[in-house]
Amino acid sequence: MAELSDLVYNDILTSLEKGDEAMESGEENYSLALEQYQAALTAIPQPKTDWEISLHVYTALGDLYFNMEDYESAVQAYAEAQKCPDGLEMGHIWLGLGQSYYEIDEEEKAKKALLRAYELEGEDIFEDCEDYFEIIKGDI
Repeated sequence: MAELSDLVYNDILTSLEKGDEAMESGEENYSLALEQYQAALTAIPQPKTDWEISLHVYTALGDLYFNMEDYESAVQAYAEAQKCPDGLEMGHIWLGLGQSYYEIDEEEKAKKALLRAYELEGEDIFEDCEDYFEIIKGDI
């Protein structure tokens, strides 16, 4: 598999870190976070889902969109993250996808994704979002 040049990789990481800082600093900085995450994504060559770093960028975008209550965009970002190397094995992505599906009233898809998050990570993954665990509690 090809590798990104150090310059490109470091540019992507810098944008990703700036996006993380902006997102963590609060709602008023979500637009800055989005700008940084999109810059990181733009720097990744096509096909974007072939690169390991894309997993982190798409996941960060999914988390941001979820926090912004743009659940449709969160679903799209998490779905892209799943296409990246190791994406299907990340419980956090399944959790975010399930939460996002639930918020747009796609309850069957939500349940399947939340169950997969549980299978991969156990009950601990629901530590900060117990309400979503209640959705699948009867199915485990």
